[in-house]
This record gives sequence, C-alpha cells and structure tokens, in this order.
Amino acid sequence: MRTNLPSEPKFRITCDDENDLLLSNEHTKDIWTSFEKLMLMLVNDDKFSSMDTLFAWKGQAGYKATSREAYAWRNAIEEIKNSNLMDIGKGLSESELLLVADKPAMLKVAGEVTNALLHSYTRGHAITFRAAQNDSKVPS
Repeated sequence: MRTNLPSEPKFRITCDDENDLLLSNEHTKDIWTSFEKLMLMLVNDDKFSSMDTLFAWKGQAGYKATSREAYAWRNAIEEIKNSNLMDIGKGLSESELLLVADKPAMLKVAGEVTNALLHSYTRGHAITFRAAQNDSKVPS
C-alpha cells in the first residue's frame, strides 16, 4: 500500500556544466539550515573565515568557485572536527541542537560542499544549489 504523504523538500549542489551532475547528497532544508547556523557560530567564535566566503556559492546559480573558497572549507572541516558542538550550540532549542551537534552529519555536509567547490574551481565548472527534482521513475 502506497501513501501519498508529502515529503519534505530536499536540496543539493549540482554541476551546471555536466548536465546537473550531483555534487552533494540531497539533504532536507533543516539539515542545510542547521549546517549554516553551525558555520555562523563557528565563524563568530574563531574568525577562521567569513560567511561571505563560505557561502557565496549558495545564493547564486551558475557559481564558479575560487581557490580561496575551496581552501576556506578545508579550514571549516577542521573547525567542525576540533570543536565541541554541544558547547557551540548552547542557547539553541533542543531540536536545533540535535542537528547542529550531530558532528558526523555536519562533517559530511562540509565535505560535500568542499568537494563541490573543489570540482568547480579545478575544472572551471559552474555549480548551483537547488531544490531536488522529483524523479518521475520513483514511485510516490
């Protein structure tokens, strides 16, 4: 029996120059929002980069990354690995903290963003952050 419950929309990073090749997994808006919130807290705490540098790719379709962005994300991964995310997330609601403090999930997303930016920079390809499309071949 199939149910037609609406699923939460998912978002991903794709390569525009390779027919929307998937460069990241599809994650829900909650995951992306929590990830961005974590990065904002880490940047405010340690000043290892700026949010403009880290997230320039997110608001612009057909974005081409620079080396500065790709390497800033390598530093971001180190910040996530070396930080106590429970302490960083103090003051968040319990549901927000559960996502922000999930170190494996946050490292996974950071790695995907880093790989997408390195792909863009090294190949000169444009990338886009977008909502995932429903695949008509997948049963609903």
